[in-house]
Amino acid sequence: MSLPLSEDKACETNRTQWRQWLACISATLSMVAVGTVYGWTTTSLSRLTSGDSDVPVKLTDDECSWIVSLTVIGSMIGPFLGAYLADRLGRKRGLLLSSAFFIIGWIIVLFAETVTALYISRIILGIGVGISYTTNPMYISEVADVNIRGAVGTLIAVNVFTGSLLTCSIGPWVSYQVLAGILLVIPILFIFCFIWFPETPHFLAVKGYKAEASKSLAFFKGIPDINEAKGELYLVVRVPSESHKSRLSVNSTQSTKIIKHTWLAKLKIMRLSNNFRALSIILGLITAQQLSGNFSTMQYLKVLFDKAAVGIDSNVATIIVLAVGLVSGGLATATVEGAGRRPLLMISSLGSFVTLAVLAIYLMLEARHVDVSAVNYLSVVDVILFQVAYQVGLGTLTNALIGELFSSEVKGVASAIVTVFDGILGFAVSKLYQVIGDSLGSHTVYFFFSVSCFLAFLMILFFVPETKGKTYSEIQILLSRRNGKNKKVCVEDVLA
Repeated sequence: MSLPLSEDKACETNRTQWRQWLACISATLSMVAVGTVYGWTTTSLSRLTSGDSDVPVKLTDDECSWIVSLTVIGSMIGPFLGAYLADRLGRKRGLLLSSAFFIIGWIIVLFAETVTALYISRIILGIGVGISYTTNPMYISEVADVNIRGAVGTLIAVNVFTGSLLTCSIGPWVSYQVLAGILLVIPILFIFCFIWFPETPHFLAVKGYKAEASKSLAFFKGIPDINEAKGELYLVVRVPSESHKSRLSVNSTQSTKIIKHTWLAKLKIMRLSNNFRALSIILGLITAQQLSGNFSTMQYLKVLFDKAAVGIDSNVATIIVLAVGLVSGGLATATVEGAGRRPLLMISSLGSFVTLAVLAIYLMLEARHVDVSAVNYLSVVDVILFQVAYQVGLGTLTNALIGELFSSEVKGVASAIVTVFDGILGFAVSKLYQVIGDSLGSHTVYFFFSVSCFLAFLMILFFVPETKGKTYSEIQILLSRRNGKNKKVCVEDVLA
């Protein structure tokens, strides 16, 4: 929620925030469902290609690649549906509806007997992924107070890891049908946990439901006096309007009109200097995520552990690395409000640069037939350290910043753009990884990943503002600032 700094912090001082934490934890249980979608491919595709007795159909390598690709396609459809639902029905209902896609998808997986059925299930599950990624930052940023907003924002990425870890921990030791049944329970559990929490005060206020908005605000902030909540609700609605008025030369009437505009108008509003810079920062961090090679490194993990001959089953190795990543994400949650966003992002990108460079050198020596058997353990430790570095910043804070850098009016559109961009770039990187690796060697790919992380460090150093403890209005001032001055931009000109 966006409140003036002095009033906001004064209001927070003697109030409880445990309901905000519970609401955000419950909301991000939908991200556990997202993690199961990713974890299922890790633990089930090899079983499907081998034609185990408990699988419904044996898949070819090409069919497996389509299962992965169709999930990505679904995840690029979901953001637009998610943004529409969040703006029309509310953030809460949008999240609840995402669970319907997970439930339907896992039911199809459970009873699938053909490849086509699995294809359909992956598209449906991908749509659920897109909706969840789009709607969660909106709900969390409108519910959480300024001094916990970053911490609860990291729960989005942490719970994705939780879902993947849960799936990979269970999958290898249960049957195909039992795994699908367990994963079906997770979105149902999310509904039962989350349905009791109210809609965000900001959405209700913008839609004109002032009484419901006051009750919601009183619930989340622990305000016993409903009249006090009604008075404070004025700030929730007023600040975004006044921010646009003073920073972007827009009066409150025009601001209200813009909120009701079509997607095309909202896309035009994204051209404003503050929104454009915010979008550039987030897309830059998404690029850093994908070009860090995290996904490709996880795929290489089985081969790496086998070559290292450390005597650990590849399934157990995957669990170890996911567990380390989860702990690192939890570390980001615990420290982000104290350390700040920029320091953690810089430590993460610099640490990823170093660890990836070490891995690239190891792979280069191996490709040149240098005996590296004496340091095989080093390569495994290096991959684990990379997970620590990546998850403490790049892997967790990007989603949190989506909720902080954009106003509620354009947050849905921005999240949709970011999720689609992430899907397209991830698809391209995963496809090109194998092509470049086969022609130039895996070490070339990892040198590229390492350099990308160093460039990300420079981008964060010079372009990413610190948002710790800042209200929406203060963040918009930072984003609009150029050469030490604030540049006024008129929304009427943008929409013209």
